Amino acid sequence: MFFNKQVQQIPIFFASDNNYAPYLAVTLKSLLANASPDYFYKIHVLTSHIDSDYKDKINKVLTPNSSIEYISLANQVAEIKDKFCLRDYYSLETYYRFFIADLFPEYDKVIYLDCDLIILGDISDLYYTNISNYLVAAAHEQTFSQFPPFDRYPEEVLGVKLKNAFNAGMLLINAKMFRAYNIQQRFFNLMERFKFRVTQDEDYLNVLCKDKVRYLNIGWNKMAFDFPGFDNVDLQIIHYNLAYKPWHYENIMYEEYFWQYAYQTDFYDFILNQLKTYSDEQKAKDEREFERLKNIAIEDINDPYNYKKTMERENQRHYIRRGLSSIGHMPGIKSLCRFLTSQGYKILYEYTKRRERQNKTFSS
Repeated sequence: MFFNKQVQQIPIFFASDNNYAPYLAVTLKSLLANASPDYFYKIHVLTSHIDSDYKDKINKVLTPNSSIEYISLANQVAEIKDKFCLRDYYSLETYYRFFIADLFPEYDKVIYLDCDLIILGDISDLYYTNISNYLVAAAHEQTFSQFPPFDRYPEEVLGVKLKNAFNAGMLLINAKMFRAYNIQQRFFNLMERFKFRVTQDEDYLNVLCKDKVRYLNIGWNKMAFDFPGFDNVDLQIIHYNLAYKPWHYENIMYEEYFWQYAYQTDFYDFILNQLKTYSDEQKAKDEREFERLKNIAIEDINDPYNYKKTMERENQRHYIRRGLSSIGHMPGIKSLCRFLTSQGYKILYEYTKRRERQNKTFSS
């Protein structure tokens, strides 16, 4: 109940640790500042750990029509955490989006958001997008299109067309369908066989949700760099992915929106200090990491045992087996096989008897 009337709850999920808690607060501030007052926003933060003083500062951005709950998944992942592939700035929390549908069966549909976003649109518009026949709604992955060799990566490693690869930083998840398709267990099974190293959790989602994605205007997940044909009138969510982070670099596209909302949180001084103290050595490391990521993409593209090539080989063997099985069950072929089998036994019998007679002759 909200203001003595029944209102629709909109469940929204984040995954964070202490490192991203300040930016989570900024994202939440922007989300609630632009959200419709007609709904109640239930915020869930999946985490391994966030300090209590950080939680207190985050909680200050809440509005009367919102709530927040911090859910520790430390116990759930304790036995399998070593199986997750991590690199660079990625933390274990990046994989927590796979747990949402099964851990929260009360929800049929949820929003998942990364913590490096600024929301300018009404998030309820996103929530009420119809995805009844889709696993997720998401926006095109702009990084793949803009930076070779990533443009080859989805097609040649994941088996997903470039135009169909989506970014997982903003997802509208059909949780009911996730459970029906057993996505969590399929993710575990896939992770046991293949280690996706480029966009990691996003790679797994693109494989598992293939052909079940509703594609949204990229304004719902716009990266902080130029993209051909995009009109800022459609700007709903800004995503400061990769090194395009205004708390590390100046003159980042759309940085004014980030600082507008950062200023309204208790983390403003901390975040501003992050910008001022981000060293040339750290910036050089960012460049090296991006080049290394390109090399990883090339290695995986050329790997004869990558996901796509392995699946193609397995499918070929499957079709051959099915083909041979089908041929073997054709009426004429079945008769021929029985004839050849019976004749084969006759020939083998005659050959065996002949060898026995020859052996007796040689013995005598």
